[in-house]
Amino acid sequence: MKPDARFGLTTLTCVVIASMIGSGVFTTSGFSIAALGSAERVLIAWCIGGVIAICGAIAYGELARRLPVSGGEYLYLSRQLHPFAGFLAGWISLTAGFSGAIAMAAITFEAYAVPESIRPAWFVPNSVAVASILIFGFGHAFLVKLFAAIQNTVVGIKLVALTAFLIAAASQISSREWHWTPLEENLPPAWSMATFTAMAGSVMWISLSYAGFNAAVYIASEVKDPEVTVPSSLWLGTILVTVLYIALNAVFVSAVPASELAGKPEIAAIAAKAVGGDSMELLIRCAIGLGTLSSVAGMIMTGPRVFSRMADDGVFPAMFRTGPNSISRTVLLQTVIAASLVLVSNLSELLGYLSTTLAISSAVAVFTLLLPARHAAAAVSSPSLLVKTCAITYVASTFVIAGLMANNEPADLKATGITLLLGGILWLFSRGRFLPENKR
Repeated sequence: MKPDARFGLTTLTCVVIASMIGSGVFTTSGFSIAALGSAERVLIAWCIGGVIAICGAIAYGELARRLPVSGGEYLYLSRQLHPFAGFLAGWISLTAGFSGAIAMAAITFEAYAVPESIRPAWFVPNSVAVASILIFGFGHAFLVKLFAAIQNTVVGIKLVALTAFLIAAASQISSREWHWTPLEENLPPAWSMATFTAMAGSVMWISLSYAGFNAAVYIASEVKDPEVTVPSSLWLGTILVTVLYIALNAVFVSAVPASELAGKPEIAAIAAKAVGGDSMELLIRCAIGLGTLSSVAGMIMTGPRVFSRMADDGVFPAMFRTGPNSISRTVLLQTVIAASLVLVSNLSELLGYLSTTLAISSAVAVFTLLLPARHAAAAVSSPSLLVKTCAITYVASTFVIAGLMANNEPADLKATGITLLLGGILWLFSRGRFLPENKR
């Protein structure tokens, strides 16, 4: 049974924006400027990350045009490679991709909404994080259209706050000093190996801030004219976020001298205070809080649709199959898992593993565009030269970034291997177990 087509271009674009803008854009450049040594090179790294994300959005748009139904990487890999590959992608989404990312975004939201400096003695740690997950979980389970509207409103407020910050900065272009002096007088040449290595490392972390550009594909079955609407929302949302990221970071890295920013995670708050004082710093902190809150809402909305698709294919319990109550059940399942993960200590240590695993899954999904179509529904036409170029660019860049991350943190690669091994064991257990009697 196909769900109602209840989402349009505005909601899908807001889902993409909400999934992309979290806390990364407000923190990453402090570390990048320490590694690269100059504001100009930091902006180049953000531009490279944006190009990679836009290539990914165009490629995912083609995937959605071929198979305009919910399911994401699970669907694409199941149909184009093998059901086992799809199952592994779905397993990653359930255990790490959405659940882990939701939990981390909720924890970050609590850190900004109730900072330690104002927490009363009776405050229970993680209570706000869990509450935010539960509120949006139950909302997206039982009041879908209302909470989609609420989510759109949160995204709108966040964008207004960030635009106000950029306008305040633009009004001071000629009246204040902007700092573009590098950390050191003698930086390594732009094309030296040292600069290349530092740039690759910075793009690696910056790319995490662009994650979420593919969010709309997970709810394609509930979209009006998905063959057109989903691809449009992907590239529109990604381009808007890329422009916003570059503009914000142009202010972040030049508002104060580089020496005051290098290695500091609170770069956005430092720049905001320099531009507009305490009130502007408060505005940016509110924008960060809203950014992480909208990420929680966006991922709770999109992630559960993967599990319904898996249930439809008989590799997930039948109670989650597409039907009148399936979305509510899968949303509640996602909510329980994410809320539970909030209570797990050292969750932040899992982020490198999560991002590496998800990046590989996305790259393999995009790679299927370069293979002959194996599923009738996907054989609509050969990808255009633009799509092929974007697919190759995204796949190559993602594997390079994932390789760098694994080289820096070998434990992440080991954790990815363990996840895939557990997924393989579960595949052997679940294969055919959840199919209807007449299909076994």
